[in-house]
Amino acid sequence: MAYQSFVGLDSSLPIEKWPQPGLELMWQIPDPPICKKEVDCDVLKYSRCLIDPKNVGKKRCFCKSGHYWDAQGYCQKCRHGTACKIRRNKAPLIAVAVISVLLMLLGGFLVHRRYLIKRRTIRLLVKEREEILSANTSGKSAKVFSGKEIKKSTNNFAKENLLGTGGFGEVFKGTLDDGTIVAVKRAKPGNAKGTLQVLNEVRILCQVNHRGLVRLLGCCVELELPLLIYEYVPNGTLFEHLHVFRLRERPPLTWLRRLVIAQQTADGLAYLHSSAVPPIYHRDVKSSNILLDDKLDAKVSDFGLSRLVELSESENTHINTSAQGTLGYLDPEYYLNLQLTDRSDVYSFGVVLLELLTSKKAIDFNRDEENVNLVVYMKRIMDGEKLMDVIDPFIKDGASKVELETIKAVGNLASACLDERRQNRPSMKEVSDELEYVIGIVSGQASKS
Repeated sequence: MAYQSFVGLDSSLPIEKWPQPGLELMWQIPDPPICKKEVDCDVLKYSRCLIDPKNVGKKRCFCKSGHYWDAQGYCQKCRHGTACKIRRNKAPLIAVAVISVLLMLLGGFLVHRRYLIKRRTIRLLVKEREEILSANTSGKSAKVFSGKEIKKSTNNFAKENLLGTGGFGEVFKGTLDDGTIVAVKRAKPGNAKGTLQVLNEVRILCQVNHRGLVRLLGCCVELELPLLIYEYVPNGTLFEHLHVFRLRERPPLTWLRRLVIAQQTADGLAYLHSSAVPPIYHRDVKSSNILLDDKLDAKVSDFGLSRLVELSESENTHINTSAQGTLGYLDPEYYLNLQLTDRSDVYSFGVVLLELLTSKKAIDFNRDEENVNLVVYMKRIMDGEKLMDVIDPFIKDGASKVELETIKAVGNLASACLDERRQNRPSMKEVSDELEYVIGIVSGQASKS
């Protein structure tokens, strides 16, 4: 570019002393030629067809590494002492950096949002569970444990602390900070029904206090799954003592101990039916829900399916509800008519009496097809007056004449509990009194000998 100007002008001088105008030249380096393909740059030696950083939609013939673009429009080789800075296209790097930052911000936002949603959901769950626990509760309130405390006591629910599993969920052994050993029950993940059963069990156990019922210590509702914390009963279940003792090298239960376990269980159920306010129907009486402590005394457990009888229902002879329970123990009349009464528990207890007498399982597919169900099998046996043929040899062999008579008496009591018509079944209070009477006879016989 050419300009006419006063070269070396000193503007402080008068005009008449200004020099004559001259010609001043200013050079502007031209842009590299435009290209579309690499072949277009063959006319410009030492160049390549690259994207123009000033205009991303265009390509130009830029000098290769070690060369620079001069004012005459050629790619000259860099020489020592010559300014030859390699210009690189920084647009892709800038774009990658910007996108990375945006992705990091978006990821952080999503993580924080998820945390807030989870926290809000947990708060709502805790509130909902607390409302369920407080609904229609006239008894004592359960102690609320923190999730941190329970996780610590069970070593974060470690597998080695797992005591057992069932349809409802899992039970873990735990040790509180004060050294108290506890059993911690939780529903299985994703099992909404199990969650409701755990909450229901807390409500039930807050209403009761009896030596024949497992004692509730408290609950925890702030974790994803609600937890039930109750006393640790160390000697397993009646089911294990009757059917698995050989595997665990436990001595079989004596006849007197079986009678005591039966009477303690019956007494606990009688308390639920007659003394608890409002009355409670257990709905899942079975040998695996009868726990034995260090003295082999019985404690009824697992009230997840239990039902409080509201005041409005207490005047009726039954409650209409869906049939729930365990195969082999379920009252057939309750199953058919969906009418729950205290006599439904009596029927289930009758099955437990048969287990105590025979050490046979309520349902056993290793038996002949027609004998899989213990009740069906035993009714056929008793109709043929062959009860003594199926009594557990451990309690029959070496038994005195009086003890054999008491075995028959308990067999008849079991038969009465299992009557198909519920109105013909005895109450749990009557069953408990009958067993207590039989225990008196056996104990008296033992003291004489």
